[in-house]
Amino acid sequence: MTSQPRQHIQLLIAIFIVLAAGTMGYMFLETGWSLLDALYMTVITITTIGFGEIHELSTAGRIFTIGLIFTGLGLAAVFATQVAKVIVQAGARNLYEKRKMKDRINKVSSHTLVCGYGKIGRAICLKLFELGLDFVVVDSKEEQLGEARQRGYLALCGDAAVDGVLLSAGIRKAEYIVLCINDDAANINISLAARELNPDIYIVARGSDPAIEYRMLRAGANTVVYPLALGGEQIAHILARQAGVTESPAVENGHNAVMGHGLKIFRNLGDAPVSVKDALQQTAGIAAIALKRIDGAETENPSNELLLAHGDSLLVLVRSDECSDCHLANAIRWSDKLLLGIPSIDSEHRVLVKYAEDFQKAINENAGHEAIARLFDRLLEYTTSHFAREEALMQKREYPHMEEHVNEHRRITREVMELNRDKRYVFPASVDSFLEDWIINHINQTDRQYVEYLKK
Repeated sequence: MTSQPRQHIQLLIAIFIVLAAGTMGYMFLETGWSLLDALYMTVITITTIGFGEIHELSTAGRIFTIGLIFTGLGLAAVFATQVAKVIVQAGARNLYEKRKMKDRINKVSSHTLVCGYGKIGRAICLKLFELGLDFVVVDSKEEQLGEARQRGYLALCGDAAVDGVLLSAGIRKAEYIVLCINDDAANINISLAARELNPDIYIVARGSDPAIEYRMLRAGANTVVYPLALGGEQIAHILARQAGVTESPAVENGHNAVMGHGLKIFRNLGDAPVSVKDALQQTAGIAAIALKRIDGAETENPSNELLLAHGDSLLVLVRSDECSDCHLANAIRWSDKLLLGIPSIDSEHRVLVKYAEDFQKAINENAGHEAIARLFDRLLEYTTSHFAREEALMQKREYPHMEEHVNEHRRITREVMELNRDKRYVFPASVDSFLEDWIINHINQTDRQYVEYLKK
């Protein structure tokens, strides 16, 4: 035990002895005093409060009080001094630590801001620390930052949506910012502030509701990550490995070229049959290698006259330059002709078309398998949630043809899920007609059937 804590203990023992001696002295010298009376008289005497005698004192009692004053007054003064010293030192230490932390933050550059020190924020910080990357933690709850400071992290307490807090965290010198607060609205506000203060910063936002992902992107986020979705995917991979199922290798729209040629897969996503000859024309293919029916039956070197029914796939031989030059023939674009006159539905339809545009753009720019798969999954997720909200609106308004509309939603969802299951093998030229039916035709035909009813 160090000298300072030992002195504090000795002081407390001395105060206890004086209080006990004073209490017992009054009870012994004065007649009829209770324990509380004696203790109270002792306390007001050594603290010099001056309330007066609670009972008339005898001569012996007054002499005892004089001795108690000289004995206890000095002790009380020492105690008050020590208490004040502890308070002042604690305040000075806290101020010094804050100043020291501020100086350390001012020295870092090209660092990462981690907004939110919850479970996900802790995991991110731990990994950044292991990688030796500079980062600053920002959280509005002081109690959560105690652990961060104990680990030696740079930490700042405050609301990350406030410009002053971001500036104190070095937003203008930072390269990245991670928004991992479990509140999409808060992440949107922080994204707006961060993009305004540092237009070049790369923003990664945690998302919980895919329906408002587009707002996060508009607010300035470069990437939106869904931890629950990633966790679900990881669990599925674990179960697949335990079951002995090996995943198919990621296949891009074009396979590696061999002797100037490559392979592509065309899948008929429309309702009308497509001949092998027409499929070759759409894919700029040289020859049809194999035809696989939706029931699993396969035909090698199919003739041009064979027809592909809905869901059938055709393996096509193409030149290598065609493998990297895939563009959708019918680009999806928003038009005011798609407006239904119901603001809530029109707003969601705009997002659907925007997500479809992003998906098409990734295909046309050969963005890679992962980017295309991610954008397709985003489109699928938003479509599913949009259908659910649309059905809730129809149910609330008691739309008489709701069952037919819901069945149409289920049909589209089943086809999308089937497409999503092996999307890495689908040739993009066959996706445009599906997107047209999935989004544009559904809005113009199926959705318009309930417009007049709902408007009434």
